[in-house]
Amino acid sequence: MTGQNYQRRFHSPEFKVKVVLESIQRDTTIEAVCRRYNIGRSVIGRWREEFKKRSPNIFLDKRNPKKKSVSQGFKPGESPDELKKIIADLTVEKEVLKKVQGLFG
Repeated sequence: MTGQNYQRRFHSPEFKVKVVLESIQRDTTIEAVCRRYNIGRSVIGRWREEFKKRSPNIFLDKRNPKKKSVSQGFKPGESPDELKKIIADLTVEKEVLKKVQGLFG
């Protein structure tokens, strides 16, 4: 196959999940899935690795915003909830400083 005749195929996320889930079933082999969907073994391997890496995020505890913010890549002190708290603290500090300035000025 030459580079000029090859056209890259697009697969939807739903299709990729279907292929990955089928490839991890006990009653089938990766080779059988490759033949069934006409996809290379290395492609399925990449999709499986990405699936393994990203799938834990599906079941994050949505009740705990700190865990959620860390899992989304926020550093400590950067999550939206933490930033709102920092803004509130700074607003209070600003008001206190204005009052103190009024007493001395």
